[in-house]
Amino acid sequence: MCAAPIADHPYREAVLAELHARPVELVAPSMRVRRLVLTVPNRSGGMRKAMEEFRQFAADNGHAVKDDASRQYQFTTPERVASWEFHTEFITITWYAPLTDAESWPTDIGLDVLGEAELVGAMRVDLMDEPELPERVFPSFNPTSLCLVAVEHANAQLATDFVPDKDKFIRFEFAAGKLSPLRRAITLRRILEIETYRNMALLALPLARRTGPDLRAVEMGLTDVMTDLSAVETTDAVQDRLKSLHALAVRSGQISEQLNYRFAAAYAYGAILRNRLEKLRETTLGQGSSLSSFIGNRVEPALATCEAMDKRLAVLLDKLERAVELLNVRISLDMQIQNKSVLETIAETARSQFRLQHTVEGLSTIAITYYLIGILGYALAGPLEATGWDKTLAISILSPVALIAVFLGLRAIRRGFDKGSKH
Repeated sequence: MCAAPIADHPYREAVLAELHARPVELVAPSMRVRRLVLTVPNRSGGMRKAMEEFRQFAADNGHAVKDDASRQYQFTTPERVASWEFHTEFITITWYAPLTDAESWPTDIGLDVLGEAELVGAMRVDLMDEPELPERVFPSFNPTSLCLVAVEHANAQLATDFVPDKDKFIRFEFAAGKLSPLRRAITLRRILEIETYRNMALLALPLARRTGPDLRAVEMGLTDVMTDLSAVETTDAVQDRLKSLHALAVRSGQISEQLNYRFAAAYAYGAILRNRLEKLRETTLGQGSSLSSFIGNRVEPALATCEAMDKRLAVLLDKLERAVELLNVRISLDMQIQNKSVLETIAETARSQFRLQHTVEGLSTIAITYYLIGILGYALAGPLEATGWDKTLAISILSPVALIAVFLGLRAIRRGFDKGSKH
């Protein structure tokens, strides 16, 4: 037998482990099942720390648990069979005991090792090997919230009132005498999952209610800024409004960071909850409500509230983004107007300087010509007297020539400076 010529994908083992994760465990016809749903601190490594604490408990108490990727561990004590499951953000601890077991918080399954965990849900399912629920179970239920249904095509009956007992457990009575061992185990698992995911889905509602006023405050702040913007005229005032918008954007981003994961998880749990309720195949028995109706009337409005807040937050973030863009455009236009005014002032100054320069050049030409003619008068006085030429006539003839020479000389000098500045 030769080895496979193709290497395994790095995740192949994890995929196979997930395929067989949380297998259906056959259960006795009559027993009491309890489950706790716990969350761990929301920080990096919180779940890994909880798994390490459990493995340490198992090692200390001689429980052989596999150290693999299944994230589900089962062990047996003298009194009960316990199962730990580590999910993405919560842990379930389930234990199976005789129907007469009255110990709600046993000390032999490791409950004390999760010191930082918090209780989200607790349920108790009394599984009976009877075709129908006996009358003795009904008086202890609250009639106003009683759910009584037939499940698995009317081959089993289930009752609960979703009211916690003195030990914090919500009680389910489950008569499964007509079901096969496999269908009994599958249905029991679905009952436990329904209560598990109901609790996890509803975790988002308190957060939504607590965050609602903050979200409303940001919405009102945005409305105030946009209403006041029409009366703003100066660039400094616009920049103040822009700073206010940035502060609102930061606050809305913080709210989004708080809500996004919790809401996304709630939607996922809600979808799983609907799937498990549908697969119970329940029908009402004339007393109380159905599970789908009772749970749906409470979970669906909660999820709708979260969805509405999610949409409000998305709209708010979009409005803030557009408002910031609008103010940036406004500031840009104001800056362009200011720049245009500055450029016009600079251009007018340049024109004034140009006119002044020409005026100065003209005066300089006249002044230099005047001094040049004076120098020529002194320089030519002797030769003109020796030759008998008239000095006044000679100076008159040389004056235009000197003026033209000075003008051309200054022009050549200015051109030389212009060429040097260009290079």
